[in-house]
Amino acid sequence: MPAIRQDGCFRPGARMVPFDAARAVAMELARPVVGSQTVPIADAAGRVLAHDIRAPRSLPEFDQAAMDGYAVRLAGRTGVPLVLPVSAHAYAGDAPGVLAPGTARRIMTGAALPAGADTVVMQEQAIPRGERVQFDAAIQPGTHIRRAGEDVRRGDAVLPAGTVLAWPEIALLAALGIASVVVARTVRVAVLTTGAELRAAGDSLPMGAIHDSCGPLLTALLAAPAVEVASFSVGDDAVATEAAIATLAGHADLLITVAGMSVGEKDHVRGAVLRAGGQLDVVKVAMKPGKPLGLGRISDSCFVGLPGNPQAAAYGALAFVRPMLAIMVGEAPAPALTARAAFARARRPDRTELLPVRLAAGHGSVTAWRVPGEGSHRMMPMVGADAVAIIPGASAPLENGSSVEILPFGRPAARGYRRVGP
Repeated sequence: MPAIRQDGCFRPGARMVPFDAARAVAMELARPVVGSQTVPIADAAGRVLAHDIRAPRSLPEFDQAAMDGYAVRLAGRTGVPLVLPVSAHAYAGDAPGVLAPGTARRIMTGAALPAGADTVVMQEQAIPRGERVQFDAAIQPGTHIRRAGEDVRRGDAVLPAGTVLAWPEIALLAALGIASVVVARTVRVAVLTTGAELRAAGDSLPMGAIHDSCGPLLTALLAAPAVEVASFSVGDDAVATEAAIATLAGHADLLITVAGMSVGEKDHVRGAVLRAGGQLDVVKVAMKPGKPLGLGRISDSCFVGLPGNPQAAAYGALAFVRPMLAIMVGEAPAPALTARAAFARARRPDRTELLPVRLAAGHGSVTAWRVPGEGSHRMMPMVGADAVAIIPGASAPLENGSSVEILPFGRPAARGYRRVGP
């Protein structure tokens, strides 16, 4: 039966795994899911490209007028004022035709430039004279023309595999005439909350029971177009916990349990994972909150065992699960985000601390303001925050103004750093 790895810091009873080492283990455990699917671009937002995209055509595909005005073929004509005969009109969607030397053609923005035209004069610089047009200023050849291929050339690599498709990429695909794309298949995530005290929101609460917040928390935090999340619950029973873990691991790419990772009488998750044929590479992490956090595999499924307190579960998901999911869906690696701490903090050398913060942008940098409220059971600090700041262990205090890594929650205020002030 697989067991906890016996080497180094992963031995039973050995010291806790440092936070950064545990994050490295999580990244090693995560593997891109096998399989892809073709989806129409209308359904592709948030999905991850499985293959590189090369442009099947140029953008623009032909020379276009960049202004409403007149396409002209000077053919050596000079002088001010310059009067040219107007041969026809050209609108967007019209075939380009040919412009005779020494003539002009009324043209609208986006219309194909007629062959032979060497410039477009905006209408504000032209005076219509019946079937002629007069230009009172010198004409600069080559102006106000969108050249074929100036944005994208046919055959260009425009989107690499691993790109998360959002509205700009969808617009580019549509402009290139690409109606569907091949994307990585969705990652199946199962969340199993454990505890006899848990009741679903809306259920009545007998004395001593609580509503399950971690299941909905993780479902909302992890759900994405490329991720399918299903939530389940089991009581404090070793046999039932093992059965649930074995069943869910057989269907999920990533199994997450909540609570039960410690060593109390009702903490059955560690043993259930091992009896279900899994391995545990990490069972304790030197972090606050979230020390009893497990990482491993059960057959083809990744396993993450999160603590039961809401802040510990949420911050563990931000630090470990989200990066694992990025690998599993095939996203290109993202750089770490940092902010300037607008607070000081005493530190311990033997643990990393995760603190809720809210973010503000200004003067070329992002500032992280500490959200008050101690205790990993508390909800309101998370409601008031945009992100988590990672405070590495050290003997010296964290000084106000220090650079810290941040894990944004993903809500709009965090993405745009729109909040200001303490």
